[in-house]
Amino acid sequence: MSARYRRAEGVESAPMHQETILFDPGTKRFCLLNRTAALLWEHLGEPATAEQVSAEICRAFTGADTAAVQQDVQAVLRELTDLALVVAEA
Repeated sequence: MSARYRRAEGVESAPMHQETILFDPGTKRFCLLNRTAALLWEHLGEPATAEQVSAEICRAFTGADTAAVQQDVQAVLRELTDLALVVAEA
């Protein structure tokens, strides 16, 4: 079974053009998400697997390479998890 990811509690977000700014009050750290990562963040409003998020991103970007999207989603999820902005649930 794939891990489900969700936004970490307390992390604030604000849209900025086609990007999103995240702020973690606990660490006082900001993170700027590009358009694709912002879409990923949007889909983590409810817990979702990397596969579910990848599918949503592929639907949003016509002609997206599915394998590349899946790799990118995994990389962003790892980075956001390492920054404690996203939580993985077993």
